[in-house]
Amino acid sequence: MPFLPKNDARMPSDWDGWTWGIVTLFSLTIFALPFGRSVNAPLALLALLAIWLLATRGKEIIGRPAIRWLLVLLTAIWLPQLLALAGAANFERASNTAAYYPFYALAALPVIWAAYRHDITPFLLNVVLGVCLVWAIDGLIQFFLGSNLFGFPYNERRLTGMFHPNLTMGVVMAQLLPLVLEAVRRLMHRRLVWGLTLLPILMTIVLTGSRSAMLVMGLAVLAYGGLVVWRYRVRWQWMLAALLGLVLAISAVLTVSPQTRDRVMVTAKVFDFDREAFNAATAMRGDVWTAGWQLAQDDPWLGVGVRGFEALAVDRGYSEVRYTHLHLFALDVQVSTGLIGLSAYLLGYVLFLVFLWRYGGRDMIAGAGALAVGLALWPLNTHFGFYASYTLAVVWPVIGLATALVVAGERHRAIVNSSLGAGTGAD
Repeated sequence: MPFLPKNDARMPSDWDGWTWGIVTLFSLTIFALPFGRSVNAPLALLALLAIWLLATRGKEIIGRPAIRWLLVLLTAIWLPQLLALAGAANFERASNTAAYYPFYALAALPVIWAAYRHDITPFLLNVVLGVCLVWAIDGLIQFFLGSNLFGFPYNERRLTGMFHPNLTMGVVMAQLLPLVLEAVRRLMHRRLVWGLTLLPILMTIVLTGSRSAMLVMGLAVLAYGGLVVWRYRVRWQWMLAALLGLVLAISAVLTVSPQTRDRVMVTAKVFDFDREAFNAATAMRGDVWTAGWQLAQDDPWLGVGVRGFEALAVDRGYSEVRYTHLHLFALDVQVSTGLIGLSAYLLGYVLFLVFLWRYGGRDMIAGAGALAVGLALWPLNTHFGFYASYTLAVVWPVIGLATALVVAGERHRAIVNSSLGAGTGAD
């Protein structure tokens, strides 16, 4: 298989206690995602560790390019929240969000710092793959047997798996998918059979019935597949076989799940160019977006503050229903923090992706890292509220590991170049 790179299978025997602690806390974060607020415990410890590192090793930490850019991204999203407090409609909730937001972002810092010291990414990628595989198998058990390993029942509409009663499993797995694909790519160097682990994961995402998750999944598979084709010049036979396998797997899922098939068929009505059909296809998102756009015109520059949409949209007659969030990241940012916040978010987002691509040497690993971050903060995401605590608990660990992936690739390249230089007597 010429398009599969060598896998860095070095054992973490040289890791120190700090590295093991960071790896353990990150792994616990991924494990805890199905269990609601419990995920905040390991994230809080990672954030406190980040603050300690900045306080005691500030010069060393800030000297790392990836960490500097992480702080730039955090500032671009957080500072407009502070500015919007001046006219926040719900000052208490807006100030609470502004207070805890940096802690979620800082939780990514120790993972990146550890990646500069040791290559922790093979281990953590395998953790993400293993956890997603367990979720997928548990979800398929729930679908076929009526309840999962914890006894949570199938509601006959959408899989919940270990995330029961919440309907978030598909979205979380879709957001982790670029990292899963990278883990599988590396493992396939040892045994091609590892590629089969993707089937239950992709099938479960589809069976969750989340249209947002299926969209993110489709983008992840297409973009990552494009990276593989571009980087390794894959033969057309392999491309055709992979595409055929994916189509057959999704077709099988739609065949055994009429509920999911119906949701997909309803979604196709988005192209009918009719408001009622559009609302049916997008779970009433058309009305939410219209209300959000009208509210954004009232306070165009600084917004109405984080969490201000829910009450104001009803009070000002833009919506008859109190929607908790806008189901669109970019619009959520604009309504909450105005054009200033939206501009800062988009600028920070693009610059961070450009940094990852360039710093990673424009190779496969850089592409995988940029893809994971790109989908985690994609402005057109329609699932969670942008500032919701659970969103942050999913997004920032993805950003941390994706950035660590790029850092590890750059570190490995530097070691190889140094060895080559020493071997040839170069200065």
